[in-house]
Amino acid sequence: MARIYSPNPGHSCDYGVDFINGVAAVSDDDAHLINYFRNKGYTVVAGSNQLSPWDHLTIEQLRVFAPYAGITPGDNPKHELIRLIESTLLDLMKIEITAFDAIPDIDGGKAGDLTYADAEAVIAILPKFVTATFENGLIATVPVTTWVNTDNYSSSATAGEYTFTATLGSVPLPFKVAQGVVVSVELEVKAGSE
Repeated sequence: MARIYSPNPGHSCDYGVDFINGVAAVSDDDAHLINYFRNKGYTVVAGSNQLSPWDHLTIEQLRVFAPYAGITPGDNPKHELIRLIESTLLDLMKIEITAFDAIPDIDGGKAGDLTYADAEAVIAILPKFVTATFENGLIATVPVTTWVNTDNYSSSATAGEYTFTATLGSVPLPFKVAQGVVVSVELEVKAGSE
């Protein structure tokens, strides 16, 4: 569905489509109808399967609410006010991930007899997803796009710990990763005589 916004935010009549306070929902597949409204100066917002609760409010009601969401309404048209309100509230309502579940250290073998020939071999066994478990049992699963060989592990690695750090992919709604939160795993190489 697409949301179609009238240039007149008070528009509540019917052109074969029910407009309520200046907005109506139309199938994304109905290119003829969408083009008709675009050509008449209406704003089309594709990809929304239904009207939001904000769409049902008048422009005046939206302008009264906007400052409570930290938005200066100004002369924004209805579709822009709704976009600002929806994006602001969505951001405010996100659940913040402050730490991810620990990933167990990896046994890298001994110096001179390494378990993994190079960083690529280590990265191949690292998880493709990381999770954060909240106290209430809620779990957030976030994809890892790549692992970075932070400490330059190589086939000539000496005894010590080598860190691999995750580069995270898209965080699913309603979660967001808190600033500074990093996901990493340690590979330990023991001394050759151990």
